[in-house]
Amino acid sequence: MKPRILFLWVLLAAPALAGDERAEVLLGVTTDFDAGQVVFTVASTGCTAKGDFRAQLKEGTLTLFRTRRDSCKAMPSKLPVAFTLKELGLSPSQPFSVGNRLIANENLTER
Repeated sequence: MKPRILFLWVLLAAPALAGDERAEVLLGVTTDFDAGQVVFTVASTGCTAKGDFRAQLKEGTLTLFRTRRDSCKAMPSKLPVAFTLKELGLSPSQPFSVGNRLIANENLTER
């Protein structure tokens, strides 16, 4: 591939590959000490999976980011997405804050 074509491809394709990663608006968050996990409740219209999210722990604040948009057309429903404490980099006795906004109505969230 010629350098000019490669540069043009990177310039045009990079934003599409990067996606629209954003902090997810949550329907709820729970912790389960016995299972050693944090469960985020998110809205889904049928095409949301755990792999569509990335969790970040920074300075004691845990934030869930959506990395891939849910483009299905089903009625919005609540979906629990569980991460182990180990996946999140948390110890069972470590306090943390949640950096996401919360909403009560799954019909008003963006997916």
